[in-house]
Amino acid sequence: MTRAGRRTYDGAVDVFQYRALRWITAGLVVLVLCMAAVLGPVRAGSNALDVGDQVVVNLVVRGRGNEITVRSWDRPSVQVEYADENAPVVGRRSVTFGNGRAPLVQQIPPQLYAMREQQVPGIGAVPAPGALPPEEFPYAEFRGGAHDVVRVDAAEGSRLIVTVPASTGVLAVRAGGSQTTIEGYRGANLFVFQNAGRVQLLNASTTAFVQLNNGAVYAADSTFERLRVRGVTAHDVFERCHSKQIEATSVFGAIVYDGGAFDPGLARFESETGSIALGVTSPVQLNGRSGEGHVYTMFDRRAGASVEQHGDGEAVATVGGGGPLVSAISTRGNVYLYDGTLLSRRTTSAEWRTVHQLFNAHRRTAASAPSPKPRRPAAGGGGRLRLH
Repeated sequence: MTRAGRRTYDGAVDVFQYRALRWITAGLVVLVLCMAAVLGPVRAGSNALDVGDQVVVNLVVRGRGNEITVRSWDRPSVQVEYADENAPVVGRRSVTFGNGRAPLVQQIPPQLYAMREQQVPGIGAVPAPGALPPEEFPYAEFRGGAHDVVRVDAAEGSRLIVTVPASTGVLAVRAGGSQTTIEGYRGANLFVFQNAGRVQLLNASTTAFVQLNNGAVYAADSTFERLRVRGVTAHDVFERCHSKQIEATSVFGAIVYDGGAFDPGLARFESETGSIALGVTSPVQLNGRSGEGHVYTMFDRRAGASVEQHGDGEAVATVGGGGPLVSAISTRGNVYLYDGTLLSRRTTSAEWRTVHQLFNAHRRTAASAPSPKPRRPAAGGGGRLRLH
């Protein structure tokens, strides 16, 4: 007998079926690789630079569509986080302040703008030029001598979180169009120069100069040794702020200082065409004037306020027995003087409705505005900042 051998398979094999599966798999791999090449890697990163006491930080963000958040911490370092494909350029050098090249004062250049059209005989309607004048703003509590200067230069459409030491000497932010939030800043000096968008100062304690041409400035729960705010069409809204010296001016925008307090010092609010509303929680003397509008007052009897009304366009209110002189002047808008906050006043009178709407709109906008959150880099990867 012969031993039975192992049976062999002699059936048909569908070669094309197996080849098709291999082709489909290879095609999917190629498609994934092509999409990755087109979309590019998700880059995010951060870097921290150790700095000395009273560092000077210059943040320059160009173009529109930017989101900037500046925070403070107790570490002696400046940290920059970004969430874009292009990393910002960061440079550090030492500068000696207190001389002709680096004086202890910030020179504010003039800001040109076009006003409403006016009729010129023989020419017709042309835009009337205007300008915010040049100013000087001395640094506060900033010593002369050598300081570390960190410059952050970012491109249009950037999303940045910059964290600076609590002992920062000067923080200067220059941006085109942006949502800029300065949160918990405790440095000696703050400068913000922005063309359009929003500037928010939250829980800050500093000396500050803010220039926003178009948009809105919102400050809440902040204390200012000195504050200068100016703009063209920008609205200025302050909530629960405490100011020793404050000067806020706008050409076309409105100004609301709600639930605020004042220490003895300069306090002046002025707008050419916008309305001004002042709500106070400390003893003051309020002086309201309007050239072509009205001055409205609303005080609770418990506030112990006395009001002297001089026609429709002028009123003087003494609150809590009197205190620092606070002036509100509008050429064509209305002036509103009251005690406390608009949040506790539900008046529906037509003359107060506009200022209520402005105040509530900016409070809601500030509360709903998201903070930029840089994406975390993937394990083993991620971009790095360029140091120059």
